[in-house]
Amino acid sequence: MFLGEYTHTLDGKGRVVMPARFREELADGCIVLKGREGQVEIFPREVWNQRAAEMAEGLRKRKGRSVSRYFFASADEQQLDKAGRLLVKPDLRGFAGLSEGDEVVVVGVYDRVELWNPTVYAQERRKAEELLMEDEDLDESA
Repeated sequence: MFLGEYTHTLDGKGRVVMPARFREELADGCIVLKGREGQVEIFPREVWNQRAAEMAEGLRKRKGRSVSRYFFASADEQQLDKAGRLLVKPDLRGFAGLSEGDEVVVVGVYDRVELWNPTVYAQERRKAEELLMEDEDLDESA
């Protein structure tokens, strides 16, 4: 399970260091792709295989084909290097507004890791905090 929020720098070759606690789950390889909110998502190979199978079930409908085409086309298979770094290809960096030499927010989100532009992540985090404050249904103890 991926948990926590970290800040790392994207190096001159487009690599970002994965937090040590994430490396074991990504050791067998991972799939890197565009996220729905402008972030880059990283799935361990096993989790991706499950998600891909679920998407494949929806291929009979046009919307399912379009959505799966988007996700599969942007997907990139990667392996962490010996230093625990992950290469983020140029098209994915551009999509998420990540630039070499700049900071990247690395977020653990249960079954995946997300890479965010710090400014965009701050906006998303504020939205999430507002939703949490508004939604009494999320707090079952009240």
